[in-house]
Amino acid sequence: MGIIFIEVTVVKKNLTAIGGSLGFIIDKPIAELYKLDRNTQIEVIPKEDGLNIRFLREKAPRASDEEVTKAAGDVNKRYGKMMKNLAK
Repeated sequence: MGIIFIEVTVVKKNLTAIGGSLGFIIDKPIAELYKLDRNTQIEVIPKEDGLNIRFLREKAPRASDEEVTKAAGDVNKRYGKMMKNLAK
């Protein structure tokens, strides 16, 4: 795997009053880049030198133990002899 270089642009934003709170607007190009919409949840982590903001994504469902066992059995049935020969 090679090194990936990403062009980073610093965006300065002003805080906006939202009710009794403060917020900022995420510009459309950034929202599109990260595939954000109004339903995207974020996690805000206070740090000594500022805030760390992460976008939360739903994780793909994991296979059950039964599904994993079945898949392993299928692989063993299909490729078992070949694997034994390769292990010699």
